[in-house]
Parts: sequence; C-alpha cells; structure tokens
Amino acid sequence: MENNKTLIKINTDLTQEQVKDIISKTYVFEGVISAKIKEGILSYDISEWASDYDVMVQILGLLEDMGIDAEPLFEGSQEVADSVVSYEESDDFENQEDEEHEHCHEQECSCHMHHHDDSCSCENLSDKNERKYKIIELTIAVMIMIAGIILNSIEKTAKASNYVFVVAYAIAGYNSVIGGLGAIIKRKPFNQNTLMTIASIAAILLGETLEAVGIMILFQIGELFEHSAISRADKIINDLKSFKDEKVAVIGEGGIEKHVPADKVKVGDIIVVRTGEKCSLDGVIISGSSSFNTAVITGESNYKDLGVNDTVLGGFIAVDGSVKVKVTKPYSESAVNVIAKTIEECAKNKSKAEKFLDKFSKWYTPFIVVAALIVAFICPIFMETYKLGISIWGKRAVMLLCVSCPCSIIVSIPLAYFIGVANSAKHGVIVKSSLTLEQLASTQVVAFDKTGTLTEGVLKVSKVISTKNYQGKILELLNICEKYSNHPIALAIRKKVGVSTLEATDYKDFAGKGISCVYDGKVMLAGNERFLTENQVKIIETDEIGTKIYLAVDGECAGVVILTDVIRKNARGMVRELKDIGVLQTLMLTGDNKAEALAVKEYLGIDKLRAELLPEDKVRRLEKAIKNANGTVVYLGDGVNDAPVLKRADVGVAMGNGQDVAIESADAVLTSGDLSKIPYLIRLAKRTSKIAKQNLYGSLLIKLAIISLSVTGVLSSLWFAIAGDVGLLILAILNSIRNKFKLS
Repeated sequence: MENNKTLIKINTDLTQEQVKDIISKTYVFEGVISAKIKEGILSYDISEWASDYDVMVQILGLLEDMGIDAEPLFEGSQEVADSVVSYEESDDFENQEDEEHEHCHEQECSCHMHHHDDSCSCENLSDKNERKYKIIELTIAVMIMIAGIILNSIEKTAKASNYVFVVAYAIAGYNSVIGGLGAIIKRKPFNQNTLMTIASIAAILLGETLEAVGIMILFQIGELFEHSAISRADKIINDLKSFKDEKVAVIGEGGIEKHVPADKVKVGDIIVVRTGEKCSLDGVIISGSSSFNTAVITGESNYKDLGVNDTVLGGFIAVDGSVKVKVTKPYSESAVNVIAKTIEECAKNKSKAEKFLDKFSKWYTPFIVVAALIVAFICPIFMETYKLGISIWGKRAVMLLCVSCPCSIIVSIPLAYFIGVANSAKHGVIVKSSLTLEQLASTQVVAFDKTGTLTEGVLKVSKVISTKNYQGKILELLNICEKYSNHPIALAIRKKVGVSTLEATDYKDFAGKGISCVYDGKVMLAGNERFLTENQVKIIETDEIGTKIYLAVDGECAGVVILTDVIRKNARGMVRELKDIGVLQTLMLTGDNKAEALAVKEYLGIDKLRAELLPEDKVRRLEKAIKNANGTVVYLGDGVNDAPVLKRADVGVAMGNGQDVAIESADAVLTSGDLSKIPYLIRLAKRTSKIAKQNLYGSLLIKLAIISLSVTGVLSSLWFAIAGDVGLLILAILNSIRNKFKLS
C-alpha cells in the first residue's frame, strides 16, 4: 500500500466530537483503509484498487453535508509540506505518536542491503523527493558541462571552460567527495566514493577536467539506479510493516467502535473488517461472510470465500461483505508481520555468495588502490622521461580506478537474493534466509511427512459397507451414536450427513474403543474392531484401506464405514514436477501404518517409503539420506513430531497450517499449504543462484577485460572506462530485478 498524497484541508474549526464523526464516516467509503486528522488536515490511505479521486469527492461531499468548509490539497502544495498529518485521539482511543523516517546518518537506516562499508548505503536517496533533487542536480551539472564544452570549442573562451567544468564537477560530485573524504577520516577509506574521488581528482590534476566531470556524472547516474533498485526492494518490507500503523475498527463496550492501531489490538478483541479493507490481524470469523483477496499472504490470485468459524489472516482483503473477527494473535505474531520480519531478517543469514562478497570487498578495493598507485608512479620509471610517463600512466591509473568500482558486484548479488526471498513471500512461501534459498538451488532429495502434509489431515467418509437389513441406514445410526462425541471420526460422519435430530438413551463412552447406546429399543455399539470383538460381535471382513468404524445392533454387525485422509489436490502434480526439475529422489517418512502409507505412496508416485516411524526414527532415516546425497535434502512436515527432523534437514519446510513448533523449527513455511509451491520454490532458488553467478562472473570478466585494455593503452578514453563501469552496474541491477517476476 502506498501512502496517498491527496489531502483535504478543513477550514472550519472542529470539535472533538466532529473529528470522531468525520473519521468514523470516512471509513464507510469503499476502499478507505485509514484516516487521520491533525491541525485541520485530513489524510487517508486507500486500497490499491480504489480510486483516489472518487474517495476524495465522497469525503468532500460528506464534509459539505455536515456544513464543514473544506478543500483538497495536492502533492507539492506548500501547505502539505508544512503539515504533520496525524491524529491525536481522544481519551477513548489509544494515543499514537507518528514516527517519521529520519535519515540513516541520524538513526538506523531503512535500507536492508548495506554494502561497501559501515556507512548508510542510501546516501540521502531513500526518499523519492531526495532522488528528484538529485536528478535536478545532475541535470544542471550536465547543462553546465555542455556549456563548458561549447566554451572550450571557442579559442577565446577555452581557458574559462575549465572553471565551468569545476562548477559542474562540484554540483555533480560534492556528495561523493564528502563521502570519500569522510570515509578516510573514519579510517574506512576503501569504498566506491573513495575510488571515484581519487579518480576524479587525479583526472583534474592531469588536466582532464571534462573527464573528471564525466566520472562524477556517470557515477551518480549509476548510484541512482542502485538506490532505486534497493528502494523498490525495501518497499516490499515497508508495505508489510505499514499494517501496524493502520487503524482497526475494534468493538468495545456497548458495541461502540474504536479505531486503534493494529499493534494496540489485544487477543480476544472483536474487530470489524468491511468491504475493501485489509484485515491487519489473524483471527476467526464470528459473524458475517466475505470473499477475500489472499494474495499478500498466500500468493493466490483466486478469491477465498470465508464465513463463520473460518480463519482469516492479517493481510487478507475483504472484497465483498463485512465480517466480525475475533483476534487470536497479537499483531507481532500475525501472518503479515511474520513475513515482514522474516524478509527483514534474511539479510542477517547470508548466502555463501554474499559471505564471499564480504571477504572479497575487504581485499578487492585496497588491491585496486595499490595497483593504481603502481601503474601511476612505478610504470613511468620505464618511460623516456618520468614526467611523460606520469601523464600517460597516470591517466591509465585513473581508468583503472574508474572501471574497478565494485558496485555492480556488491549490490547486485545481495539484491538478487533479497528480491528472491521477497518473490517467494509474494507467492505464498516464507523463506527465512538467503542461505536457505541458495541451498534449495541444489536440491537432490525431497522427503515428506504424510498426515497433514501430503494429506489434509482430516478424515472423510470414503466407503460404507452394510448388511442387507441396514442398507442406507449405517451413517444415520452411527451419527446417532456419535452425536455428542468430538472424536475426529464423529466429526467426519456429522460433516457427511449433518447434525442428527434423533436422540438415543443410555449413552456410554469407552475411551479408545467406542460408544454404546439404546435407540428405538435396540442396543447399538459403534467402535473399532477390538470393541466389537470384546462384545462377542462377529465383524464384517474387508480389505479396504483406511480407518474403520463398525456398527452392531443387538449383537449383530450391521455394517462398517471406512474413513480415509484425503490427499491434497496438488500432491500428485507436485511429485511429478519435482522429478521434472531435477530432484533425484522423493521419500515419505511417516508414523502411520504401512498399508495406508503404501497406498498414498503408490498413488503419488513417491520413490521410497518408511512407515510406522517414531520422531527419532525419522531423524535417523533423514540423516542416512543426507549422508548418501551429494546435494541438499529438503524435508516437508507439519506436526510437533516433525520439529526434530525439520531442524535436522538441510532445509526444513513447514506447512503454514501446521503446529507452531514445526513452523519455528523450519527454514521455510508454506503459508497457504499449497504443495505446488515446493517446485516453484526450488525453481526460484535455481534462478536466483544463476542470476547471482551471472552478476559475479560476468562483472569480473568484463571488468578484467576493460582493465587490461586500459592499462595496456589499447583504450585511451576515460569516457569508455566510465561508461563501461556504469553500464555494468545498470545491467547487473536489471539482471537482479529479473528475479522479482513470477516464473513461467
């Protein structure tokens, strides 16, 4: 969600009650997510699909109906720039202090991909307005440079052109020069600003003032591309984190609605989510129904119809209809916040490629500086005169410094992994680190739990077998027996035939066995084979695979119902696709009985099966697979018993609807439980790894080629060296941004 810049200035003095009234009525308009008033300025945020103009017209109409004089303020208005848009709430509301982003030189930077040194990587460019100012500065510098070129072409003004070039240099490069000198003062001299400062000043000393201006202008253009790419990646996190700043309609005492920030809402509170609004917290619907856009969390484009007792996650958008939701988790634990934190934290768990870059950058830049000094001051010794050598080799040293700037390498690789992690989150998979994404690229073995992972973990009636006298009656009679039971079998039968209105008497529950009762004067027994055998009932023999519940009436077996755990709809296609993308082996590790597990294995086409395993057995079997594999071994599970094996796997992936301990133990989480995301994740990891290698090896080889041509004198133009470096940076960034697009 982007903060909307259209504001409304209220020219009439308002009472506190009028303020509350305006805010509450503004929320009614379709698409409005939040609204605030302070110092006579009303601001609002809207859904991505909503029309800002339509909302503005509706709000102005509302204010006119209330007899309040108001006018719109558009982006760029001085009144907008001078206004602090926030809303100090009354005693009935939680007080909220609006926090504005301070630049990272004063506080912690919002940029998540620091590089080159410990200073902020955003160089005052994290804000769109700052980038606009920088573009204006560069435009002015280019115009002055062109004026200098014109003056240089005229004999009478040729000398004056150097002063013009110096002015252009100062406008374009003051930021880099200050940064370079500041780094030297802080004893951290080896960064891109230092390289460009040394190169440009050396060019000026060699009499190449125009080239010095070119160095700075093209370098700053490259920086703009770099920071724009980083800013786009950071926006993914900022959009998710902005949920906590949204106002949530909480139903308080007496049914009165209060609009409070999402992070102030407590577990157990009842919130209202209306058409067009985002649900900012996880909860259960207690009233109403709606279709929800779940793309932010699950990555699914199809809407999901949810009603009473269904779970709704923070980030879902109500498309039609309003619902009341009972909050089950605080904002800090909501799905949308977990995703934001995970992407933010992924930078701390770096891939091997990124760790290599950390080491690489520590020796690369000093090496280049030393190499440039050797080229500039040692090589001239072998010329006819040292002065002539300095003029020739000094220029080559400047070219060496220009083309050796490591931006294209040091920015593009972390950017590729960062965007890859964000891409996976957008499509329903939370990856907890870029290291995980790197490991997934070399996946050889994928192992699965069965119940709740390959299957839905919910029993459903699959077959009914009855004697001649009870045909068509077995489910109805079992439903009467199981009427007051909450056992999964009872729930499955009730879901099949509905809640029974008939009553039996003399209910008795035998834990782990079954139930007895009296209905229509007949004694009925409902339970497992052991229960009926203990009561001297001869059961119906069947080879059907599944959970069986038998029914006996007056000592005779009337029938048996077979219940099975339904296989997830995407499971079979997922196993087939894993083989298509190069996974060498699929393996099922389950604690379920062998017969049921074997049926699932054969249906899905899984290579190997190990059944009837305890948690420690699963770990041992997985360790054996890891020992025999030459690549990454992935494990997919959902339950408490899967936590140890998820932790032991090279990459553990948990189902998003699984147990919290499993999710915490895993390296990645399928938020939607969609198994088709596993092949997608592996293909995304392969693409990310490929992009990172292309950026690294491609940049190094091309830089090495240009350096060789420059130092040997084949290339003598500084412009070629500068353009080569900036071009490499832009190409590497564009290549990294490729990773934001969905795989075909």
